[in-house]
Amino acid sequence: MQVDMHFYGTYALARAAGIKSEAAYLIAYASQFVDDAITDTTTIIDGEVCVRPIMTSHKPLDYQNARDGDQWNVWVPFHFLPGNEPADGPFVQRMLCRKNSEVAQRVVLHALDENNASHWPYLIGIAAHVYADTFAHYGFVGFEHECNKVKAETIKTDTRHSPGIVKYIRAKAEDWKTKIASGFAEIIPVGHGAVGTYPDRPYLKWTYEYEKNKFIKSDRRDNTANYMEACECLYYFFNEYCKKNPNERDPAGPRGWDSISHTIRFILGVEAPRDQRIPVWRKNIASGEFCEVTPIDKYIEYDKKLWMPNRIDWESDEKGIPVHETNACRFISAARRHRHFVLYELLPQIGLLM
Repeated sequence: MQVDMHFYGTYALARAAGIKSEAAYLIAYASQFVDDAITDTTTIIDGEVCVRPIMTSHKPLDYQNARDGDQWNVWVPFHFLPGNEPADGPFVQRMLCRKNSEVAQRVVLHALDENNASHWPYLIGIAAHVYADTFAHYGFVGFEHECNKVKAETIKTDTRHSPGIVKYIRAKAEDWKTKIASGFAEIIPVGHGAVGTYPDRPYLKWTYEYEKNKFIKSDRRDNTANYMEACECLYYFFNEYCKKNPNERDPAGPRGWDSISHTIRFILGVEAPRDQRIPVWRKNIASGEFCEVTPIDKYIEYDKKLWMPNRIDWESDEKGIPVHETNACRFISAARRHRHFVLYELLPQIGLLM
């Protein structure tokens, strides 16, 4: 999924579920920032304290994608959560990401646990990203393995898509091949690299065949239907958060899922590049489709630079708050809590990690 879903869609769903605009913004920002926290460079603040960021993503062509430790620390807990289905199956099959798996639901419950309230709403946003990704990244594993390989010639878009959008997607795919120069996604088959950004386009219907996946031979995907499932699950996740945290409830209350689902489906079905899909979300948010409109709703916008570690000092001074209370530091703390839970509690509990 891309910023249109992880930030704008997540924000709309949080508002519709009854969360105040200020908290919804933090949840949505944390959700998208999982894709943008790509530095681990330490930052020393005022010569007194060192902030060590946590990387929750890598650029697609980053050499660190080839490092086993980075695959387990980044892709497995944050983007390709193991589905553990079936629980008695071979290791690699259990490591395949699955839509709305029991493992994914346990991540959501962990985020909602009141023992983690000190990490709210940042942990809620991070969990929302991980949860949503299971509906787009299923069928792939978050570490280097041949089961991620796909026969390039079998990747086909539905014939009902407009010629213009098909041409655009193919051009992007060719550009990707040029950039990886010599088949990076096949040499280092991590996640869905072999199919590029096809899973990340909410309007796309497409098919493909795996090259060496012993558990899944092929797949026919309707991204819009999958994203609709994700949106409904996120809506109820955020609704539960409202119940847990009444201080962040919007006095206007939630909108019912049935009252917004038709709008969600329309937005997801818009056949356009990412930069043209974002305004559709923004227009519907600002129009009051999802909530009673506040100034934040009217001018909602994502700027990935705001929570970068090199801005911590500025944010602390600008807001007059301690360094550990800045958005950047609170995101880092919540991301560490999430990763620790997945790698050192959850996966060991189900027998996938020692």
